[in-house]
Amino acid sequence: MENPLISVKNASFAYKSADETTVGVQDLSLEIDRGEFCVVLGHNGSGKSTFAKLLNGFLLPDEGEITVDGINTRDEKRTYDLRSKVGMVFQNPDNQMVASIIEDDVAFGPENLGVPREEIVKRVDDALAAVGMTEYRTRTPHKLSGGQKQRVAIAAVLAMRPDVLILDESTAMLDPEGRKEVLGVVRELNEKDGVTVILITHYMDEAIDADKVFIFDRGRSVASGTPREVFGDEEVLRAAKLEPPIATAVGFALNRAGIETPLCLTDEELCEAICKSK
Repeated sequence: MENPLISVKNASFAYKSADETTVGVQDLSLEIDRGEFCVVLGHNGSGKSTFAKLLNGFLLPDEGEITVDGINTRDEKRTYDLRSKVGMVFQNPDNQMVASIIEDDVAFGPENLGVPREEIVKRVDDALAAVGMTEYRTRTPHKLSGGQKQRVAIAAVLAMRPDVLILDESTAMLDPEGRKEVLGVVRELNEKDGVTVILITHYMDEAIDADKVFIFDRGRSVASGTPREVFGDEEVLRAAKLEPPIATAVGFALNRAGIETPLCLTDEELCEAICKSK
């Protein structure tokens, strides 16, 4: 059996200042396989963003061990390799843009990695094509919509050819159409190119089609499994102060009202279940 691409074993990290210590993650253990589409859910302060920064060595665990494709994140000699393997897209794409022209922005990462010029040109072409932004390559990023900016941010990370793409609340500032646009791009990268995706979000519906879902609470992973397994446990969701997808919540309410309803993740499933119950 192939070893997991990402292995987190009993990892803990705390933010320390002169006045206080704030827990980021504590005794966190989980595994993610190559090519999986994973979603991390949790309320603010549950440790989601800390977890993301631990994966590419922005932060190092105080205790425990984290490896990505066999690279221990503590190994300072492999920091370059680690950062090449794990790319991150953050909430505000404006914070990631460094150039006034889109193609220059996408080329920035490979240039810093010392990639030869001819290879950079190919990578920029491939990355922009992958996110559907080729025709915008000579435009300025500041005239793009929020969804388009986020697609450029993803292209900039893809140009570095990472094995893992982490999106840390990357859809939080987008309208529903922008969210759909970005998630479509990410899903295609996962399915067609085999990029391992870790989507950190507070939108429950973004987790419905995931391979694996993790729920974080107070720095720990308190539940993990398929969306159906995780969202089927109303008690765990309530304890983590999370609301299930709307269709799931309606199904729970119907069951409490004495109307037997199977677990539903989508509106279509819910409508079908209601029709069958008549």
